[in-house]
Order: sequence, then structure tokens, then C-alpha cells
Amino acid sequence: MKTHIPVEGLSDAERMMLIDGLRALRKERGKAWNDACDAADASGRPRPPLRPFGIDDIVRLAKRLGGTAPHWSEV
Repeated sequence: MKTHIPVEGLSDAERMMLIDGLRALRKERGKAWNDACDAADASGRPRPPLRPFGIDDIVRLAKRLGGTAPHWSEV
């Protein structure tokens, strides 16, 4: 398992601010994906893939900064 590598030149407070922002972004992107799934379900189309919403990238970046950006059900 990889450990996080601190981003050069960031204080702990700055890193936490970034992690908090990523958590908020994760929440908003999750809502957008859920809305897109609801629309697809209502119209009988397949659900959209998760990748274009960038959720995996957000989670990965939060981990790189030493934090998490969990789904609301994981908190």
C-alpha cells in the first residue's frame, strides 16, 4: 500500500483546506451522477458511467494529500 507523499510547500492547514474542498466536490459530483442516473432510469436509457464525473480522481487526489473523500454513506 502506498503512503501519501505530501505536496511540496503546503502547510497542514492548506492541505486540510484542499481535502475539505475535495470532499465538497465529491459530494456535488455524486449528486450530479445520481441525478443523471435518475434521468436515465426515467427515460429507459442506460445509466451513465461514473468516470466522466471524476469521482475516482477526486478520491485518489484526496488520498494523495493524506485525506479521504468518501461517499456520504461511508461517513
